[in-house]
Amino acid sequence: MYRTFRSVVRFKSIELDPVERRLSSCADIEDLRRIARRRLPRGVFDYIDGAAEDERTLERNSSAFGRLGLRPNVLRDVSDIDTSVDFFGSTLPLPLMLSPTGYTRITNSQGELAVVRAAQRAGIPYSLSTMATRSIEEVAEAGPNVDKWFQVYTWRDRGLVA
Repeated sequence: MYRTFRSVVRFKSIELDPVERRLSSCADIEDLRRIARRRLPRGVFDYIDGAAEDERTLERNSSAFGRLGLRPNVLRDVSDIDTSVDFFGSTLPLPLMLSPTGYTRITNSQGELAVVRAAQRAGIPYSLSTMATRSIEEVAEAGPNVDKWFQVYTWRDRGLVA
C-alpha cells in the first residue's frame, strides 16, 4: 500500500533556496507579479509593472491576449514537439525574445548583463534598450553567442543616435 501511495503522491525534495522555492510555486505571470509586488519597493514594482505614458498599448495588448484561447489536444504524444521558429534568417528554439527594458539595474546589480546571459542560455535574441545602464560593448562581451538587437529612439538631435 505504501508503494502505491508513494507512486501517486510523488514526494519532492525540499527546496532550501528561498528564491527558488517561491518561484517554483508560480504557475503564471500573475503569480510572479504577486511575489514582485510583495518583495520590491513600490516605485521599483510600479516601474517594472507599468508601461509608457498613459499605458494604452499595455491595455490594448492585455485585452488582445485576453481574447486568445488555447484548444488543448489532450492525450496526444508530445515526446517530439518542435517549438522552433525561423526569425530573420535565424532558427530560434522558441518564438520569444527578451525585449528592451531600461534601468534593469534597479532590480539586479548586473542589470542588462544578467538579462543577455539569460537570453544566451535560452538561445533567444536580446534587445538592448536606449535607456540601458550598461554599454553596448559590455553587453556584447557578456553575451557573445546571442543575437543582439538595439532599440533606437530617434531624437531631434540626430547626432545623439550616431
